[in-house]
Amino acid sequence: MGMIGVDKIGEIRRAYFEQDRSIKEIVRTLSVSRTTVRKVIRGHKTEFKYARGVQPTPKLGDWVEALTEILGTEANLPKRERRSTQRLFEELRGRGYDGAHDSVHRFVKSWRDERARVPAHAYVPMSFAPGEAYQFDWSHETITLQGLPLTVKAAHMKLSHSRMPLCASTSARLRSWCSTRMTRRSGSMAGFAGAASTTT
Repeated sequence: MGMIGVDKIGEIRRAYFEQDRSIKEIVRTLSVSRTTVRKVIRGHKTEFKYARGVQPTPKLGDWVEALTEILGTEANLPKRERRSTQRLFEELRGRGYDGAHDSVHRFVKSWRDERARVPAHAYVPMSFAPGEAYQFDWSHETITLQGLPLTVKAAHMKLSHSRMPLCASTSARLRSWCSTRMTRRSGSMAGFAGAASTTT
């Protein structure tokens, strides 16, 4: 849509009626068409608009049905797998279409824009069978170990059927601390077993 507003109309009228400039000069200096200049100086309107109601597709004509069928088929594919307007144009050319690329581009853009405005219907199940699904995520948490803060990586899981949560965490320091404690405990147990054997 094109529009000539009040300011531009004022410039045209001042240039013509007050500055005695020719229509040709006004067209060149104000970057407007001769038709617009004539309408302004002959009328009293304060705004001019132009809009094309329906974009004609003279050459596309009988190919609209074929192109619509292709678009409908590809609409169910992932976006990266859908063909560009250039490839669709080449497809029609291979079938005998002798029109311009612009006609194909305008039709495809209009078709896809119209389809994008239609709300998608998605179904998300609210209940699950045992063992069918679960939710999982990672996070970093801070805990206190032996009086010192320690950041651990936590794995969070929730079973979709029972909603039972499970959380497990680990870190290099935590694994080292556990390993040390287990080693000491193993040593203590070995010493106890040795003493018991000696006593026996």
